[in-house]
Amino acid sequence: MSRGLGLVLAAATTALVAACGSSKSAAPQSPELPPLGPVAAAAPVTSAPITNADRLHDQLLTSTNLPPNFTALPTRAEVPAGAQGSPTDPAECSKVLTPLGEQRPGALAKASTQYAGPNFSSIDIDAASYSNDAVASAFSDVQATLRRCTHYAGADATDIAVDYRVGGLTQPQAGDAATAFQVRTTSDGLTLHSSVAIVQVGSTLAQVAVTAPEPVEAGVLSDLTAAQVRRLQGVSGP
Repeated sequence: MSRGLGLVLAAATTALVAACGSSKSAAPQSPELPPLGPVAAAAPVTSAPITNADRLHDQLLTSTNLPPNFTALPTRAEVPAGAQGSPTDPAECSKVLTPLGEQRPGALAKASTQYAGPNFSSIDIDAASYSNDAVASAFSDVQATLRRCTHYAGADATDIAVDYRVGGLTQPQAGDAATAFQVRTTSDGLTLHSSVAIVQVGSTLAQVAVTAPEPVEAGVLSDLTAAQVRRLQGVSGP
């Protein structure tokens, strides 16, 4: 689970417990998520890959590109090679929503940034650049993990059970290739909805995730993804 989503879930759960005291009520049954769509194939790459992490970080969206009232979180600590995130069952599903460079090793450069917004919302953006002959397999590997993790379980730092459901989402028309999915995270009666796009721009893969207690409007993810693609393409403006 991504750092931003983890912080949002922890804060929202704490607020829910404080508001409800010790009383508990049955959570309403959520509808099933749509199935994941077809696997998207990466486009051929001819341009040189980005190999400098600072340069890649400078091409990620900043607070000026985001909706109002989103605040940058401290720089995310890099996970050591081979380290695992929060345990999940199946274990490999801990990769879902983590930065692409941590999901798929071999990145030439990687960068990430996270923002916290109002009402327990968050925006997580990361990117990883691969050699031209590796970007296609990196793109397909990430999508393969999603298809093996359509339903998995975990626990938060206080051992409260967390249920994850992964489903399909209409992919934004951006970049050289793109795919999208959604994650519904439920813990102690609270549900968070994440809408996620993964786009290819040359040899770089970027992941844009928007999380909120209510389903995310499609236009929000599409606009952010398009803006992120423009920055990776070197286009000035929002």
